[in-house]
Amino acid sequence: MKKLFSIALTAAMVMSLAACGSSSGSSTAATTAAAAAETKAEAEAAAPAAEETVTLTIAHTRPDGSSEDLAIKAFCEEAKELSGGTLEFEIYPASQLGDYTTVFERVMIGDVDMQCATVPTSVDKFFGLGNGAYIATTWDDAKATFASGTAVGNAMVERMENIGVKYINMFPFYFGGIGLGVPPVDPTNPDAKNGIKIRVPSMTSFEKTAEQLGYLGTPLPASEVFTSMQTGVVEGFIGYGAEGAYSNIGDIVKYWLPINDHFEVHTNVMNLDKFNSLSPKQQEAIMTAGAHMEANRWEVAPGETAVYEQKMHDEFGTEIIEFTDEELAAFASKIRANVWPLIREDFGGELFDQITEGKN
Repeated sequence: MKKLFSIALTAAMVMSLAACGSSSGSSTAATTAAAAAETKAEAEAAAPAAEETVTLTIAHTRPDGSSEDLAIKAFCEEAKELSGGTLEFEIYPASQLGDYTTVFERVMIGDVDMQCATVPTSVDKFFGLGNGAYIATTWDDAKATFASGTAVGNAMVERMENIGVKYINMFPFYFGGIGLGVPPVDPTNPDAKNGIKIRVPSMTSFEKTAEQLGYLGTPLPASEVFTSMQTGVVEGFIGYGAEGAYSNIGDIVKYWLPINDHFEVHTNVMNLDKFNSLSPKQQEAIMTAGAHMEANRWEVAPGETAVYEQKMHDEFGTEIIEFTDEELAAFASKIRANVWPLIREDFGGELFDQITEGKN
């Protein structure tokens, strides 16, 4: 009897231990599964969300296939690649979205995302500094004066942010000249009084330069130059370089006077709020592509002048008036002495003094 009782007690203990082991194993498995699920959820929460693809509109003033158009297309392709394909661009050449002044204002309010063009002085007269008369006369001087990171470049960044615009990069273009549909009068003489009526941009610098060189200046928008010359409202223009004259109005330019009166530099800009809404990777893509665009322009732009002057001659029969270095220096000296005092305050006062020191 005692033996049977011992066997029964042993069996009960074994069954009890088995049950406890089973319960403990189930509890451990459940805990492990819960921990794994929690770890997965935390990892998913910490992982960056997939970047949203953004399409940006970018406008410029030159025709499709022009040097600026090709440079902007390259900029867009590089920015797209650097962003991992999350940036797309819609390019509007040839002022399709309006005159550059209007489009810049649309960039300010976010109606257009980007523009690469002259920055209008209607917003801030300082922005006309890039077109100031004879501020630079050589490419090395122009780069030292206007490139990103210079005093002018840094001032552009600050002033643009104050009006809700993000500065991306400079786009150096060319040195300007005068185009005529009638024969010039004593063209290499800066003191000639020719009385020829020419279009001038609505900027004091251009208006006074034309006046000092004996021309009758008529302020007109760039979009009206071609028609105004055709109809005889004006007989020429100032404010373009060889590329601009060729691309926009070359077939009615009979004489081209490369007096290097101003340095044309466009600026690639973006609505500031739009830029800030992009991811850090997308922002870096745009800034890097912009830096590469500018660096390339400083390399290739100097050689374009001769190319476009030759095109004007070969395709339109334009006569290119030649100037010696001494003659060009005489033009610069006269304008610096008589026009600079009139534009100094518009172009930053002390900053203007800084960048023009020793140039006259």
